[in-house]
Amino acid sequence: MALNRRLAMYIILIAGTLTIAGLAVLLWMDNSLLIDNLSRYRVDLYITDVQFDNDYLNITVRNISWNPTTVTLVIINQTSTLHTISVHEPISANEIISFRLGFKWTSGYRYQITLERAR
Repeated sequence: MALNRRLAMYIILIAGTLTIAGLAVLLWMDNSLLIDNLSRYRVDLYITDVQFDNDYLNITVRNISWNPTTVTLVIINQTSTLHTISVHEPISANEIISFRLGFKWTSGYRYQITLERAR
């Protein structure tokens, strides 16, 4: 009878250890998948400065991610008019770049500028 009790205790101990180890692996895998999925949606490009020059916009952008990317599209929203400008501006990880776009702007108007990056 003592042998059966001891065997049952070992089985419970082994089952508990395997359960905890399995949960630890699942949590580790789930977090790595979650981090990978969230990194696709994370905003990693910030416009740090926009300067209006004669028929040009000078845009300064910072990449705060650990991966290089490319700015592929600049979207300029002027109240009801939407302007899209295709660009190809590579930017390394943690780098700040500036680029110049031809754009006829009007003083006194408000502009919203959005960037799209390569996937």
